[in-house]
Amino acid sequence: MSALLIHGATVLTVNASDEVIADGAVLVEDGRIADIGPSAALLQRWPGVDRHDASGQVLLPGLVNLHLHSGLIRGTAEDMPVFAWLARHVDPKHRVLSADDAYAASRLCYAEALLSGTTTVLDMYRYMHRCADAAEQLGLRAVLAPYVADQPPYTYFETLEANARLVEERHGSAQGRVRVWFGLEHLTYCTEAAFREAARLAEHYGVGIHTHGEESREMASRLHAETGLWPIELFHERGILGPRTVLAHCVWLQPQEIEILARTGTSVAHCPVSNMKLASGICPVPELLDAGVAVGIGSDGVKENNNLDLLEEMKFVPLLQKVRLLDARAMPAPQVLRMATIDGARALGLADEIGSLERGKKADLILVDFMRPHLTPVLHGAYANVVSNLVYAARGSDVRLVMVDGQVLVRDGVLLRADVNELMRQAQQATEALIARREPYVPTIEGY
Repeated sequence: MSALLIHGATVLTVNASDEVIADGAVLVEDGRIADIGPSAALLQRWPGVDRHDASGQVLLPGLVNLHLHSGLIRGTAEDMPVFAWLARHVDPKHRVLSADDAYAASRLCYAEALLSGTTTVLDMYRYMHRCADAAEQLGLRAVLAPYVADQPPYTYFETLEANARLVEERHGSAQGRVRVWFGLEHLTYCTEAAFREAARLAEHYGVGIHTHGEESREMASRLHAETGLWPIELFHERGILGPRTVLAHCVWLQPQEIEILARTGTSVAHCPVSNMKLASGICPVPELLDAGVAVGIGSDGVKENNNLDLLEEMKFVPLLQKVRLLDARAMPAPQVLRMATIDGARALGLADEIGSLERGKKADLILVDFMRPHLTPVLHGAYANVVSNLVYAARGSDVRLVMVDGQVLVRDGVLLRADVNELMRQAQQATEALIARREPYVPTIEGY
């Protein structure tokens, strides 16, 4: 039996009642949460186990990044709207990307995620057998959805056949931490047949589907003009929506599209920083939540964010809605914390295992150091401010400990299963080589 008692922390359980334990403790035993409650009670109940004093820190569930693209070209594709940016910068590099590049990219991205408190990612990238290797080595929980595209000229992306092989070979690997879904790049990158076949295969294998909901107002209007349907209506007509589907962005939604998402049980990954940076617009998160749609938070990739700090990302979720609606009451902090934890877990079908701190759940948890000037004071009772300061002021660099499946992966802010300097060196070399061999820009979408 392996057991660790973390005590003295402010515990944010994110359970059904959003219980906060001011001086709380969690007992981790054999990879799961065996007990939780006030520190005094657990210290008395478990006198013989190893202890970790977390005084001055906040203990909460590990964060769930519901939309990520591993990548290498951080800071090299700037100041363009989304489809011009894809055509001129991103796709030319995808055409020459290698499996070794994907491995270097995912290792650095997963390390960055862990160091900033993310324990679960939904990653859409290339050569994802190598991403599976990276996830297994570093220890985080990963749902992998390869970029699939079959519409010329995008046939250099992954195929549905390769995606199916990845499901067969890696789904449920790494003691269940690695899962594989079907990934469809975009409506304009995939044929109708690809959507229908992805839906069939996902049903056959019992896995999910991940793709991009529309983030460009111009593209949404273009698709409607060409087909008579809005993007969510097209997804529905092609059969991919349902409780095991997550759509990223969903910025320009018509009322009937929100109704379809709610009726089908489809989830949404909201990516506020990416949507701001690419000037895409603002996802109507309160309207989605009011309709009963599960909404989680995603960073998007390093090329469109430019970091994977989900603590930072949380701050922009309420700020965008407050200024969009001109309502300071929109999106209270506890609701945002739920989006980054239990709601993201629910979208992945993992809410029974992760996303909150409750007895019997897997021990995916993080400690955030609140003994920092920007997180002082720490107040409880009538003036409780811990959740608000976590959402509005905490940073990834405040994370001190990260645990997945009861295994400590980050201690005192240090990644334990890899040398971060070596990961950076490998990513630097891979990026320079990728840029050197990138293919010239060839227009692919009319107007771009």
